[in-house]
Amino acid sequence: ELEKARILLSKPRGRVDIDRRYAGTALRILVVGKLLDCTIKDIENLLRSYKITDAIVKVTGQVTLDDIEDSIFESTVYKPALVVANKFDHSIARRNLKYLESYVAGKLPIIAVSCEQRQGLEKLGELLFETMSIIRIYTKEPGNREPSPKPFTLKRGSTLQDLAKSIHGEFVKDFAFARVWARRLPFSPQKVGLNFVLEDEDVVEIHTK
Repeated sequence: ELEKARILLSKPRGRVDIDRRYAGTALRILVVGKLLDCTIKDIENLLRSYKITDAIVKVTGQVTLDDIEDSIFESTVYKPALVVANKFDHSIARRNLKYLESYVAGKLPIIAVSCEQRQGLEKLGELLFETMSIIRIYTKEPGNREPSPKPFTLKRGSTLQDLAKSIHGEFVKDFAFARVWARRLPFSPQKVGLNFVLEDEDVVEIHTK
C-alpha cells in the first residue's frame, strides 16, 4: 500500500532531476551514475510519451526506468524506517530474528528488544534518532553550571542559527556569540558563530547583545 502511495521505506539508490525548459531546447540527458534496466533512448521515449520534449534530465547514482517515471510526477517521497522485533526474551526469538533478517535482506535496520524485560530499549532510542537523522542539543544559560535536562531536537546538519530560531526568533537578531561544549572539539567550551554546525549531544550557551 505504501508503494502505491509512492512512499518509499528504503532509501533510493539514485536521484533523477528533470528541469523542463522552453520549446526548442530538446531533450538533454546527463548520466552521472548507472542506468540499471534502460538506455538513454528508453528514457527519451518515456519522456516523449508524457509529452516532455524539452528538458534537461540529470541522473545520479543507480536508477531504473521506474525511477525516471516517478520523477516526472515528483510525488515519490522517502520515509526512513526501521524494524523493531519485540519479545526477544522468548526461547525461539533468536531463530525468528534470523528469519526476519533474511527476509528484510539488509534493506532496513533491525533491532531486537524485549519490552517486558526492558532489553534493548535504550539502543532503540538511539537508533530512532540515527535513522531519522535527528540530533539532540542541550542548552544552558550563562552563569549556570548544568545544562537543561530536556534537549532541543534538530535535523542532522543544523547550525547554531537553526537552534537559535527554534528557541526564539529574537535570538538570531540579537545574537553576539555562543559557547559550545563537545567531545569532538579540541577544547571546550569553544566560542562559535551562527554558522557553526551542531552534532548530537552538543551543549550550547547563547549570548546576546
